[in-house]
Amino acid sequence: MMSESLSFGSRISSLITHLRDPYLVSGFQNFFGVYLVDSVSNGNVNSLKNDKEANDKTKTKRSNIITIKYDRFDGDNFLRHRKTPSSGSENSKNSPFTSDGEEISDVDTDLEYTAQCKIENKFWYYFFSFGAGLGYEMFYASFFPFWIWNIDGAVCRRVINVWVLIMYVGQAMKDIVCWSRPAAPPVIHLEPQYVVEYGMPSTHAMVGAAVPFSFLYFTLHRYEYDVIYGILIAIGWCILVCCSRLYMGMHTVLDIIAGLVLVTILMSIILPFSDLIDNFQLTNPYSPLITIAFMLVLQLIYPNADRWTPARGDSAVIMGTGTGFALGSCLNYYQGFIRGPALPPPYMIMWPGYKVFGLALLRAMIGISCIVATRAVFKNFTHALLCFIMRVDSRDLKSKQKILVEIPSKFIMYTAIGFVITYVSPFVFRLLCIERETAFTEV
Repeated sequence: MMSESLSFGSRISSLITHLRDPYLVSGFQNFFGVYLVDSVSNGNVNSLKNDKEANDKTKTKRSNIITIKYDRFDGDNFLRHRKTPSSGSENSKNSPFTSDGEEISDVDTDLEYTAQCKIENKFWYYFFSFGAGLGYEMFYASFFPFWIWNIDGAVCRRVINVWVLIMYVGQAMKDIVCWSRPAAPPVIHLEPQYVVEYGMPSTHAMVGAAVPFSFLYFTLHRYEYDVIYGILIAIGWCILVCCSRLYMGMHTVLDIIAGLVLVTILMSIILPFSDLIDNFQLTNPYSPLITIAFMLVLQLIYPNADRWTPARGDSAVIMGTGTGFALGSCLNYYQGFIRGPALPPPYMIMWPGYKVFGLALLRAMIGISCIVATRAVFKNFTHALLCFIMRVDSRDLKSKQKILVEIPSKFIMYTAIGFVITYVSPFVFRLLCIERETAFTEV
């Protein structure tokens, strides 16, 4: 019996080791046309062992070469990057494939390792770059507001609550487990600015499953549509995001699987209470104070990693956004702008005409302009104010100072942005008489 349990344990251990193997990720990259051309470590060139790769190196077109510099990490500096397109390149302004390549380097520490990779198929590069973008701030800063302003605020509020809680757990787990990104080489990190962040579990995989399947769940009985199409879109979205992390070399297969398992468990817990949470945030007069207190407590109990990583700052961004959405929605409700629908669901999906489409674009442009302005003002003001209060140099923050300055700064800034999305922008739309007719019937 003991031998059987040991055998089972060894098989599990072997499977985990296999799924963490960076050569699985490297093989995925090679399959889609990403190859390591050569590498330099502390000034020494490491030649390719494979003759085929060596031949590819000699035949590589310079327009498909990307040079990536990885830099030594110390306790207080985290990896930064810059893209330096070659001067004189005709396509350097519009494409990452410049005549001398795209250089990504750390500006803070000494060079430790340099690698060149060859992108054989630009279609896959842009395709998976789009997939990776589905998990980043730029996408959600435009996607969630567009839903609020133009489609359905009630659905979006619930999705954001799910997104906030799941992303917080995922980011915290990274700093608890502390498993590094897949090793390079053999993996090629196409997003080296995120290498310093831990990789287990993949929060991209978590959000890539949570967002589309949450939208599916909350619209299932609210709108009349063929469910199979919604399921296919959600599955396709999730697969694209997960595969993009392997293509970019940022996660192992085990990271992806762990993220999907964790998000499945979390969603099974959160989704049944989503209506209750949303109703509380809208109707309870104390919900703003309770929401702020809850978010601050989550930030205070966030696990301390052995070094500064962007994960904690990202969690502050997410928590701040969720707080701002809750505050703006509650204020809309208590000022009488949000009220119940005239007819109960389900509703027919009506495709927009030219006028509706034009108004949607106008709302998006005005609203995003408000977001950009808010971010610019609060980013400079809050960061400078906190540095002044704590009497620290904003240009030379150590790890502990980053927590005391950057976390509150990001939380305040994104709380303001969330409030602008849910309250200020709709207020502007009302003044301009371009608000969506059903915007305030979505409880």
